[in-house]
Amino acid sequence: MLRREAQQRTGKAIEQFEAAPLDALLQEVAAGRMDDERYALGAWFNDFFYPLFVQACFADPMYGGNRDKAFWRAMGFPGLPAFHGRNVVQFRGLPFPGAAKPQSIEDFS
Repeated sequence: MLRREAQQRTGKAIEQFEAAPLDALLQEVAAGRMDDERYALGAWFNDFFYPLFVQACFADPMYGGNRDKAFWRAMGFPGLPAFHGRNVVQFRGLPFPGAAKPQSIEDFS
């Protein structure tokens, strides 16, 4: 449904969208503005897709996703060192120095 709607609105496949138009489209989905009588796309997006996406972003690459720690780098997440309580308090709201080179479980094995 999202693929079809994007194609009808813009004449482009969703894979061809630049970041800003794609973000605007996803904002409309999340707000329920693309729902129709057959399918509640907003509920699917908010209750199923987005939570799984967030989990995937923070998943350790050893589980098969987040290849090359790409999401961690994009978000400034240091990976496993984020669980050191002292670092969480000390760097709250600040860039964590370890985020430049995130470490996964495999880096400590």
